[in-house]
Amino acid sequence: MKEEQLFQQMKLWRNWTVEFLLTVPEELADQVPEGHNNSIRWNAGHILTGWDNTIFPGVNKERQLHLSYHLLFPGGSKPAHWTEQPPSMKEIIIQLENQPAVIEQACKGHLDDPLKEPFLGMKTLGEMFVFHINHENLHMGIIKSMKQLLLKR
Repeated sequence: MKEEQLFQQMKLWRNWTVEFLLTVPEELADQVPEGHNNSIRWNAGHILTGWDNTIFPGVNKERQLHLSYHLLFPGGSKPAHWTEQPPSMKEIIIQLENQPAVIEQACKGHLDDPLKEPFLGMKTLGEMFVFHINHENLHMGIIKSMKQLLLKR
């Protein structure tokens, strides 16, 4: 797949992510449905942080998000353990809207570059990029089901 197609896929899926998150009532953002460990806010922040945590270091750039995002939303974390106020859904959505352009600018011409260390068995930035598109979609599926569960309460 050509680089431009990957950037278009990222932007397409991200637009759908943002559009859906805008439909989530604020009062649902922090509720954790039965059978889940996390909230809609956590999943949205996790999508944002996942990209930031690996893509920018993959092109020898500093992470773009404040450290607090990386402390609140890493894999294995959950809102029940938060000791600080998370960013608002509005702030997370704005970050999600802006992130693709910054990622594209940082990664253009580098998707075939090898990673310093393999990432889940992946060896190039482009392979990791495809992982993140799929990872985002996995979490969007979770967010969609959470919204349905929470609206039925």
